Amino acid sequence: MIPTTERQKMLAVPLCGPRVLSRLETIGIRSLREVADRDPDELVLAVNLSAGRPIWRPPMAHRAMENLVTAARAAGEPQPAP
Repeated sequence: MIPTTERQKMLAVPLCGPRVLSRLETIGIRSLREVADRDPDELVLAVNLSAGRPIWRPPMAHRAMENLVTAARAAGEPQPAP
C-alpha cells in the first residue's frame, strides 16, 4: 500500500487519480521516487502484464505515467539503489 504522504504527492500529479495509484500498487510501486528512473511505457506494460490483459492503453495511460515520472524527477526523488 502506498503511504498517505506518498499518495498525496502522487495524486497531485495531473492524470494520476486513485485508479492509477491502485494499478501502480499492483506492480509494487510504493513511492513517487520509485518511478523517477522508470520508462512510462514500461510502467504501462508492467501494469498490463500484472493484470493478464491490456487494461491500460495509450495515450492516457502513457501521459499519466509520463506526468508521474516527470514529477518524480522534478522533486529530485531518484530511485533508491537496489
